[in-house]
Amino acid sequence: MRKTKDLTEGPLFPHMLRMALPMMIGMTSHMFLNIIDGIYVSRLGMEESLAVLNYGFPFFYLIFAVFNGLTSGATSVMARLLGAKEKAKAENAMSQVVWIALGIFLLFLIAYPLVLPIYLSAQRASALGGALTRDYLNTLFLGVPFLILALLWGSGLRAEGNTRTLMTGMMVGTLLNIAGAPFLIFSHFHFAGIDWTGMGWGVKGAGLASSAANIVTVAIVLAIYVRKKTILSLRLWPDWSERSAMKDAFSVGLPSIVSQSLTGINIFVMTRLAGEFGPAAQAAIGIGSRLETLAVFPSLSIMIAVLSLVGQNFGAKRYDRVAQSVRMGLGTAFLTLTAVGILVHLFRASLLAKFHPDPAAFPAAYHYLGLTTLAYGFAGISIVSSGAFQGLGRGMPFLFLNTMRLLGIAAPLGWYLARTHGEYGLHYAPMIASGTTALIATTWILATVAKLQKSPAASALTPVTVAA
Repeated sequence: MRKTKDLTEGPLFPHMLRMALPMMIGMTSHMFLNIIDGIYVSRLGMEESLAVLNYGFPFFYLIFAVFNGLTSGATSVMARLLGAKEKAKAENAMSQVVWIALGIFLLFLIAYPLVLPIYLSAQRASALGGALTRDYLNTLFLGVPFLILALLWGSGLRAEGNTRTLMTGMMVGTLLNIAGAPFLIFSHFHFAGIDWTGMGWGVKGAGLASSAANIVTVAIVLAIYVRKKTILSLRLWPDWSERSAMKDAFSVGLPSIVSQSLTGINIFVMTRLAGEFGPAAQAAIGIGSRLETLAVFPSLSIMIAVLSLVGQNFGAKRYDRVAQSVRMGLGTAFLTLTAVGILVHLFRASLLAKFHPDPAAFPAAYHYLGLTTLAYGFAGISIVSSGAFQGLGRGMPFLFLNTMRLLGIAAPLGWYLARTHGEYGLHYAPMIASGTTALIATTWILATVAKLQKSPAASALTPVTVAA
């Protein structure tokens, strides 16, 4: 029995819950993986913590953004093609994007030895911090090919409305990572009243544990295709003579790639600005940024549901359902993320204590997280708005909104506040940027779908080309 449904029919809210809740559970489990990895590594010392949280993670996020952006573009085009009943074309596009993504990763491996030293120098990493960062990334990248396959094959499942399989893959991979990482990271550790002996590979072990989790996730995603539980089928070799859908996926995905890369760049900028106040200030930004996944992952789960709903209904020319999906997604994201923000705000001292940071870093991390949690609801609105635009086949609004938030507002405002109000002044910039961007994003997407409803024939929005 298939786990997919036609998103162009039936009540919208149950569709959204059926897609968003499994993804929220899966991404939340992955979120705890990020947090727990940070906790594990922080036990190794300040240099190791900086290497993973402040240097390694932003660099990896820049690479991850490329493939996650392609995933957004692939999901958008396949959802619209499924809505238009063009299954074969959707399968061919997914296969093409997979091969191109693997080629991009190969090119990255060639450039990696040249780019990393430049990046570490710009981050002002110490010799030890740079060496530890390299060790962490080298093992982390072993799992990237499997991550690419999990993301892009998973985009086909998301386009169908099946997020349960991805949830299962994320949860199983995360649980194995959490259980196995201490044995790879530490030589000796104490748990459940027992002294355990591990490999003692330090940050290398943290990277290997994450790579193993990616292998498990892609195996679970592949299994559902092999068992024929999907609408779409996997194609090993695509037909390269038909490239219109693949081009559409990239037209949506490329702005998303640049946009998501800006998140890693923003962490780099914030870390660089905090560096003027010492390593403890940098550690505070790293810890706070890692805990911000508490807001990002639930937002992404709702965004994925809205993207699929909007894409399928747009492809089927059900513009009334497109507008309903957008309004429902915005409201759900704001209420859900505001509630999450309040909870994190109230319990942030306990969360931060788990990281066992240097005593000098704790007050700054507490202050930083106390402010950013107040803007979680606004961050959710911006993310879901961007997903709605992608469902319509438009990637540029995502790029514009993220560029404005991170480079147009957060970076210059952070620079100004750091110089006028010191280290804690820097912490206000992300909150102000999120609130401003959310207001613009909401106005823009609601005006777009209202125009689509009133004048669909005159709208500049057109679905991917399909057969008549």
